[in-house]
Amino acid sequence: MSYYIVLSLGLIVSFVFCLRRARGFSVSNLIFKSVSSLCYLLTAVFALIENSDAYIYGSLIIFGGALGLCGDFVLDLKGLYKEHESIYLRTGFIFFLIGHLFYSGAIIYNTQIRWWQALICFGVAVIFAVLNNASAKIMKVHFGAYRRIVFLYVVFLALTMILSIAAVILSQFEKRYIILAIGAILFTLSDAILSGTFFGRNKDGKGYLFINHFFYYAGQYLIAASIMFM
Repeated sequence: MSYYIVLSLGLIVSFVFCLRRARGFSVSNLIFKSVSSLCYLLTAVFALIENSDAYIYGSLIIFGGALGLCGDFVLDLKGLYKEHESIYLRTGFIFFLIGHLFYSGAIIYNTQIRWWQALICFGVAVIFAVLNNASAKIMKVHFGAYRRIVFLYVVFLALTMILSIAAVILSQFEKRYIILAIGAILFTLSDAILSGTFFGRNKDGKGYLFINHFFYYAGQYLIAASIMFM
C-alpha cells in the first residue's frame, strides 16, 4: 500500500515540475527537480520493500536511479553557472552513463541472458550510437567537443533499451519486461529530445522542455515500477 501512495505522490510532484520546467533554470527549479527525481527513486525503494524477492534486481535499479538523480542535479547546475557549463554537462553524462550500466546489469542478471545474446545487444547499441553521430547534420544538432562523450553515453543508453526489448522477446512478452521496456524507450526518446535542446537550435521552447521531462520521468517511474513485478 505504501508503494502506491509514494508512486501517486511522486507522479503528481513530477508532473507539476514538468509544467514548471518551461520557466527555465532557477534555484527553485533545481530544488523542485531534485525532489521530483527523489520521488522516482523512493518509488523504486518502496517497490523493493513490497517485493523483497527482487533484492538484487531492485538494488541495481535503485543504484541506477540514484545516479540519475545526481545527473539531474548536475545538469541543472549547467544552466545556472554558464562559466562551468562544460564541466557540469560532462559530469551529468558520466552519472547517467554509469546509471545505465546498473540498469543493464539488472536486466542481464534477472533474465540470465546468455553472453552471446548480451554481446549482440551491445553490438546493436554501438551501431545505434554510430548512426546517432552520423545523423547529427540531418537532425541539425552539433555535438562539437562533446562528440565522444555523447557517443559513449548513447551506447549505454541504447544498451538499456535494447536489452529490455530483448527481455520482452525472450520472456515471450511477460508484463514485467514490457513495463521495463516501455520505460527504457521513453527514457531514450527523452534523451533524443534533450539532444536537440542541448546541441540544436530553436529546440529549447516550452513544448520541447515539457515533453523532454514528461518522457524522462515517465520512463524512470516505469523502470522503478518494474521492481514490483520481478
